Amino acid sequence: MTRRFLLLASLLTGLCFALAVVTLSLSGCSTLQNLHIVNPSYSLRNVDPHLNLAIPPSMDFDLTVGVDNPNPVGLRLDQFDFNLLVNGHNIANGTTFDRVHIPARGLGDVRLRTHVSYDNVRSIFREVADLIQGNRARYEIRGNAAYDTPVGRMTFPVSVMR
Repeated sequence: MTRRFLLLASLLTGLCFALAVVTLSLSGCSTLQNLHIVNPSYSLRNVDPHLNLAIPPSMDFDLTVGVDNPNPVGLRLDQFDFNLLVNGHNIANGTTFDRVHIPARGLGDVRLRTHVSYDNVRSIFREVADLIQGNRARYEIRGNAAYDTPVGRMTFPVSVMR
């Protein structure tokens, strides 16, 4: 009788445990289905051009893009593809695979670097001359940012000017 009672108690305990696991997993899935992730907003925080006076000359740009995450969950930036425009001229492109964590309802910085070849420097000579003389240029970044989110990988368009 005691053995039968222990077997019945074990079966009921296992059934309760299995029911709890199923209930928690189903409620977690419905919570994730209701999670609506939106595209963060972006700002061009810093542009640092470096003129390389080698033969042939070229330029490097160090860029810092601020990411403002309005979502209730943190996002991890996995990839950032971009084109760099100076005064409306597309002069370079690049990709970064640096993983940057953007906290929920928080800010994060993405650092980008791109190289501008001699041919592109030559085609925007006036803009480069203005940069050397200290005049301000209008910078724009267009591209896509891919994030790892609780609901899977999501890619959003990026367009930011300074």
